[in-house]
Amino acid sequence: MVIIFLPLMAACITILIPTNFIDGKNQRDFVIEGNMTNFNVTGLDTVSWQNVPPSETDRYWAHLVCALLVISWTLYRIYREKLHFVFVRQQYLTSPEHRLKASAKTILVTNIPSEYRSEEALKALFDVFVDNDDRSKLHVWVNRDYKVLRALATRRRKMCHALEKEELKLLRVVNKQYQAQQEPKPDSSHSQRTLQGSEPDEETKFGIDSEMKRIQFAFEADNKAKDQLWRSYSEKHKESRIQLIESDSGSLTPASTLKFWQRNKRDVSKVAFLRAEIARLTMQIEELLPQLDNEEKFKRQNSAFIQFDRQMAANMACALTSHHKPGIMEPRFLHVAPHEILWPNMGLTSLARFIRTIIALVLFVGMLVLWAVPAFFLSVLSQLETLRSNTPWLRWLEDWPTWLVSFISGPLTAILLALLVQLVVPALCRKLAVLCGAPTRSRREITTQGFYFTFLIIELVLVTSISSGLLAVIPVIASNPTRVTQTLATNLPKAANYFFNYLIIQALGFSGSALFQYLRILFITLIWPCFSQTPRQEAWLQITLPHQMWANVFSLWTNFAVIGMIYSVIAPLMLVFVSAVFMLFWIAYRHNYYYVQRNKVDTHGALFEGALSQLFAGVYVMEITLIGLFFIVRNTDGNVTATPQAVIMIVALCLTAGFHYVLEQSLRPLKEFIPVTLEDKAADAERRRFAREKGHSDENAGDDKSSTITAASSRRSSESIRRRVPEKPSDAQEPAPEGEKQAGTMAYTAASARKTMNRLHQRIGATLAATQVRSPHHGDERDGTAQTRKDDVADQLGAAIAGYPDDLVDLTPAERAAELRAAYQDPVTREPAPVVWIPQDAAGVSDDSVAQSKKYGKYLQYSNAGAFLGKSGKTEVVQPAPDVRSDWLLDWRL
Repeated sequence: MVIIFLPLMAACITILIPTNFIDGKNQRDFVIEGNMTNFNVTGLDTVSWQNVPPSETDRYWAHLVCALLVISWTLYRIYREKLHFVFVRQQYLTSPEHRLKASAKTILVTNIPSEYRSEEALKALFDVFVDNDDRSKLHVWVNRDYKVLRALATRRRKMCHALEKEELKLLRVVNKQYQAQQEPKPDSSHSQRTLQGSEPDEETKFGIDSEMKRIQFAFEADNKAKDQLWRSYSEKHKESRIQLIESDSGSLTPASTLKFWQRNKRDVSKVAFLRAEIARLTMQIEELLPQLDNEEKFKRQNSAFIQFDRQMAANMACALTSHHKPGIMEPRFLHVAPHEILWPNMGLTSLARFIRTIIALVLFVGMLVLWAVPAFFLSVLSQLETLRSNTPWLRWLEDWPTWLVSFISGPLTAILLALLVQLVVPALCRKLAVLCGAPTRSRREITTQGFYFTFLIIELVLVTSISSGLLAVIPVIASNPTRVTQTLATNLPKAANYFFNYLIIQALGFSGSALFQYLRILFITLIWPCFSQTPRQEAWLQITLPHQMWANVFSLWTNFAVIGMIYSVIAPLMLVFVSAVFMLFWIAYRHNYYYVQRNKVDTHGALFEGALSQLFAGVYVMEITLIGLFFIVRNTDGNVTATPQAVIMIVALCLTAGFHYVLEQSLRPLKEFIPVTLEDKAADAERRRFAREKGHSDENAGDDKSSTITAASSRRSSESIRRRVPEKPSDAQEPAPEGEKQAGTMAYTAASARKTMNRLHQRIGATLAATQVRSPHHGDERDGTAQTRKDDVADQLGAAIAGYPDDLVDLTPAERAAELRAAYQDPVTREPAPVVWIPQDAAGVSDDSVAQSKKYGKYLQYSNAGAFLGKSGKTEVVQPAPDVRSDWLLDWRL
């Protein structure tokens, strides 16, 4: 953008500002059609379009020349940037690092007919894209509808977070009472009885085989127990209670506050209920896991992921037509990373996507209509100075101070508009993108960009510009209808004054926020401490980098560029503001992406290319606006004098449309697929990379040959560098689950992945135990200051994160094979059981809670490792959550 606007600023300002300003209308009187007229052009309007005097309309030829210069330069730069984008994208997609990723060779096929919804049928169909039709080089995941399992896992996760908050609330109350006691000495026998009574003998206590009855028994005992350790420190504290409704079958559900007529309500401990509910949900989920291949419970969906042995094979399979019937096995998607998949949208049919898209468009139009009201109100505020002098019923505003009116119509309006369109609108557009059926997060961002930019161009640019100009015009036209054209030509360009303030606010706000990160600082220092931070939430805050939603950013930036193009000829001073905006953005964002922010969604540059295409909207609006303005130019005799300029602009509009169509059509294949001519070059680069790796580590080179899912082979070197994943697991220590006879089933794959994560977790746990920091409440003043302890905790957290594998080479061959087999299987099938993570406290209540939880058996897990509750009640963590996936850092490598 800087390359576009800086040359235009130098050229247009040099030509147009003298043309508009010298001997302009200003506050001079002109005889128009025999009537004396004073246009009263002041301020920044004196260097804009409306200051050209009616006696010298030939000056508008200068505006035409500058308009053609803006159009030609902008189109040329768009063309050059698109070519550069295609080159950079191809270089990245064919790089050895990217070709090694599983997503480089995997496609998502949707709308699959029922006869092809099996691994064998899809392999038979797509084996033409691999060497010698070898189906063993293909890997297929046919998606299943795990909606029931996903709902149970979501509810369990929600219950776990609620339980952690309740436990933390209780620990803080105890911690406060404990700190208030000079020599706290709780009854040791009380604690001992609790620990011993927390593990009842299953044979004598329960006498039943049903795990559900055991959970119910533990819930009743937990609800009635009065010997919890926390009660010895805070007898007056009342634990949280919840009302439950007991059904005829004996199940308990939370009572609704709206259904006051419900009876059989039972008041129970909230902690006991949450524990029992988590245990019950975990038991139900574990019952379903061995049945993942059951067609009655989990039906096959009409989509599948197909992974080839080569990147070029995936591109060819995606480019060619797969089925002889229209709309079948379409659309297909390339470069689908596992962590970007939106699994609830995997089962949508083409008809469902069409209907949902229509609904989303209707909702979007409704949003445009509703948001036009506040946008119109803000445009009224932006013209407050003009309205109070021209509107009789607003004359009472003339008593207000000038500075106040200027503040309301300038910065205040711009700030309110920025808040209006940058907080709520992007979230709504993202929801509409999901409603349309976007299968991945990258596709969701691309669709969001289209929705958001359309909203901005209509609401922020068109509605604001038209309404601002019309508000200033209507009172004048009402008093003198014969002066319609002259009034429109003078007042419509005044809307540029509003955008001067808007661009200043945006430039300072965006660049300041990006450079200083003051919003995140305020959130961490002021807002975050005001809420209960469980160890899980504290760990998330410490180990998670803020991620940028680039669909929002690109849409806003493109909108700024559109504003600059529209007003580049009408108000050439706008080019100065737009150039300053993008220079500040360049300074602010130059290094932020590398050191401050993390990109969670990788569109491979599609958002940038979409922004370039959206720049044409600014060119079109500028051309249409200038055509209208040229046609309403009048001289002192009231004659139209700029018709030739308008005709030339009409021709320019047609040429722009033709150039746009040809450019998009010619570059579309290059944007979507990799050309065959690049395969040889990419294969040579890949061969050299493997040779270097083999020279450094023969063992790693040997391991790499065991996996086809992450292999990167080429047409010429497929036999030497192709990686394979064997049909059966290479790890002999991983027996199939009971009842499973085939290693390729969903249940086996999920079980194998869970066992692999368990082994990784045990290995990481041993490392964490060796670096565990001492609890802060055991510290001594002689051990160092609070800042020293804070630095020590931060160092321990960093060391704990470093213990997690962040690359596939960190795994053994068997672990890597299990990880990659499950890469494109719904993650809910291998989600680990949650661990209720509570902090350690000086009073030992958290230890007692861990012991109390054992009465629920294996279905409820507690842990207080790696988290501490300080004297002030603040939670400190030295490791990620104990139930975090051991492979959570590997998502970026697939």
